[in-house]
Amino acid sequence: MAMSTVRNLALTFTLSSLLLPVTVYGQDGQRAHVHGAAQLQVAIEDNSAELILRTPAANLVGFEHAPRGSGQEKVRKDALQWLEINALIQTPANDCAVSAASIHQIGGVGHDHGHDHDHGNGDGPKESGHSDVEVTQRLSCDSALSGTLSVPLMERFPGIESLSVDWITATGQGHSELKAGETALTLSR
Repeated sequence: MAMSTVRNLALTFTLSSLLLPVTVYGQDGQRAHVHGAAQLQVAIEDNSAELILRTPAANLVGFEHAPRGSGQEKVRKDALQWLEINALIQTPANDCAVSAASIHQIGGVGHDHGHDHDHGNGDGPKESGHSDVEVTQRLSCDSALSGTLSVPLMERFPGIESLSVDWITATGQGHSELKAGETALTLSR
């Protein structure tokens, strides 16, 4: 199958995720912001995959505010660099490479959208309290993405205590819950 089929699977998967039970969403329709919890969506076709990771920033770096000092800035840069170059899932042969990635921070710290203004009291941008990170990756692997895959996220980011994984392949779809210390994702129904 062609990469366009993977994209179609990813789109179908994303649209079907909108039908998830209301309990995973906050009252405003957004996904719940729960420290320690993260969500991973995976669309797989043969040796390719499209992934979306959504997590509170605190799970990755230990804070949600703008970095305070060079130590926090280094932690942030290291985390973002790891997420850009390391595959979020791997085959047993460890032969998956990131062919494209993007990272977006949602909410949280002050923002810049092209004009100057204050946020309520004249002191400039303020932190809104919560900051989420969304990572998208496209993977290319030398072997097929099937059977049991490894998920190195919780090893690298111990702030992720539980990972909800929704996956779809050409032959089916499923859901798995990984807890701290677990790295095996089995693609079976």
